[in-house]
Amino acid sequence: MIRDWRACRREIRAQRASSERLLTLAELDVTLARLIAQQSRTPIPVLEALARHPDVFTRRKVARNVRTPVGNLRTLAAQRRFHILKAVAGNPGTPADVIDDLARHPHHTIRIACLTHRTLSFNRYYELAHDPHPTVQTAWLAYELELIRANVTPLPAPDELSEWLNSPHLSFRRVFARHLYLLPPDQQTDAADALLADNDPIIREHSILYASEGQQNPHARDPSPWVRGVIAARTTDPDLFHALLHDPDEHVRRAAARNPQRITHPGAHP
Repeated sequence: MIRDWRACRREIRAQRASSERLLTLAELDVTLARLIAQQSRTPIPVLEALARHPDVFTRRKVARNVRTPVGNLRTLAAQRRFHILKAVAGNPGTPADVIDDLARHPHHTIRIACLTHRTLSFNRYYELAHDPHPTVQTAWLAYELELIRANVTPLPAPDELSEWLNSPHLSFRRVFARHLYLLPPDQQTDAADALLADNDPIIREHSILYASEGQQNPHARDPSPWVRGVIAARTTDPDLFHALLHDPDEHVRRAAARNPQRITHPGAHP
C-alpha cells in the first residue's frame, strides 16, 4: 500500500513537471502553443491553461481537442470568434445544451457544423431541415441521405419526398438527384420524372437514368452525350432510335447499338 502511494506521488510530480515544461514551451512561441493544443495526449491542465491563450488559433485547437474539459468548452462557446465556435460544434465532447444553442447561431456555417453532432436534439435537427439558408438545408439533406444509406433512418415519407422535390433551392435538388438510387424503383421513376421538369443540366444528367421513357425522349437533343446515350440505349421509338444511331457523338452511337431494337430488328434501318 505504501509503495503504491509513493509511486502515485512520483507520477503526479512527473505529470506536473511535464505540464510546466509544456506551458513554458507554449509561452516561448505561438507555433509551439498551437502544436501542443492539438495533441491528443496533452495533459488536461495544459489544455485548461491554453484555453485562455491570447492567440485565437491556439484556442481553436483547444476547442477541437477531444480531451478539453466540458467547462472550457462552455467558456469557448461563449466567445464570439467564428472559428472557435465551429471547432466547439465539431468536438464530440461538447454537451447537448451547447450544441443546441449553437444550432441556432446567426451564422449558417456554425449551424452546419452542429448537424452531425451526436448530441444534437431531434427538434433542432429538423429545424435545420427547414433552415432559411439554402446551404444549411442542402447540408442537412446530404447528411440525411448518408443516414438513409447506412440504414440508420428510414426512407422519406411521400409528403416529405414531395417537399424535397419542390424545394426552391437548386443545390438541394441537385443533391437529391445524385441520390435517387436510394429510393425504391417506383419512387425513383416518379422522382426522376419530376426532376426532369427542372431543366437544370446537372439534375438532368443525374435523373435521366431513372426517368420513364415518356419523360426521357423529349431530351433526345440534350447537349450532354450522357443524356442522349441513356435515351439511345433505352428508347422504343424507331425514329428516335434511328436518329441517335447516327448521332455525331461516338458514345451515343455505341449506346444506340446496345438498344434492344437494334438486336431485334437488325435490318430495320440502314
